[in-house]
Amino acid sequence: MTRDRTNKNVTRMQKQTRTWIKEALMQLLKDYPFEDITVKQIVLTADISRPTFYRNYDSKKAVLDDTLNDLMENYYSKFKESNITNLHDLLMFCFDYFENNHGYLSTMIAAHLTSYITDKFTSGFAEKLNDTQTWREWKTPLQKQIGVRFAFYGFFNVIIFWIATGCKESPETMTEQTIDVLQNLI
Repeated sequence: MTRDRTNKNVTRMQKQTRTWIKEALMQLLKDYPFEDITVKQIVLTADISRPTFYRNYDSKKAVLDDTLNDLMENYYSKFKESNITNLHDLLMFCFDYFENNHGYLSTMIAAHLTSYITDKFTSGFAEKLNDTQTWREWKTPLQKQIGVRFAFYGFFNVIIFWIATGCKESPETMTEQTIDVLQNLI
């Protein structure tokens, strides 16, 4: 029998335990490379038992994935509520969101997990947007996948750069500068 590790039918205590585990991983990433972190370190840092860890996650990678999933799901739910209809508003939304939610991403970026983060976010958003309408007029599902992956992968690298440099520029400045760059690419 396999355990249900989805967030369906999860108690408040299980959610809290998962939060402790994710926070422990983020704390450890500040001092150790991801490859060197062990489940034992996570368990000790989270102050939980090893069986408790394995009731929630199969591995430390699963913890990292769940942390990224939380960020993606939160972003996507806010995006769906936003009713964005143009590029300027989309970029402003992105920069605002990531300025306000950059804590864990900053830690992962400093831990040299940038490629992993970018790949996960790009794949995640490509899947989410595959089933929705976009304000772009791509004619086929393949065009939508190419467009989303091309645009998102490149743009997410801009977000990572911005976070890695401490979000020094305002979301407004980043939006204006990004639009100027895009207009000069064509």
